[in-house]
Amino acid sequence: MKHPWLILLLAAMPLLLGVDKGEVVEETLPPRSEPLPWDKPRANEGACADEEILVLRDLRKRSLELDRREAELDERVAALASLETEAATELVRLTEMRDAIVALMEKQRTGSQEQIAGLARVVDTMKAAEAATMLAGMDEDVALQVLRKIKPKQAGKVLGAMPDRKAQELGNRMTIVPDPREDS
Repeated sequence: MKHPWLILLLAAMPLLLGVDKGEVVEETLPPRSEPLPWDKPRANEGACADEEILVLRDLRKRSLELDRREAELDERVAALASLETEAATELVRLTEMRDAIVALMEKQRTGSQEQIAGLARVVDTMKAAEAATMLAGMDEDVALQVLRKIKPKQAGKVLGAMPDRKAQELGNRMTIVPDPREDS
């Protein structure tokens, strides 16, 4: 026998690779359409050294592992492409929904402004005491908007006819410049 250590290495190879003695290692990938160079029989194969045969086996094993990884990566790429398509579809749906909500909010804001303008015209024609009673019972934000829309002289009379605490709160809030971002 030329190399007794080679026999020991070949016998220990399954243990080194993590395979039990009774376990059979199966190739799970389909065979390649074109054989690899080490799969092709060589004319002078009998002249191959044992080391060459081991290297060729190692190369075949690595080739199978690379094929498995490539198949796994292809699956991941397909899954990512599918997720990208779903995300794009969902983005379009959400954008359409956002645009519809913005349109509804604009319609509601416009309607609200029209109603406040109409209420301001009514309050402007009312007696100050009646207008003060009505505005004191309203939501402060609405009352404030109405007071800003009526004539300053009428607003002063209405605030003068309100209870002191309520008139003071509304007067303080009238001095604050409204944030233009709240209207948009």
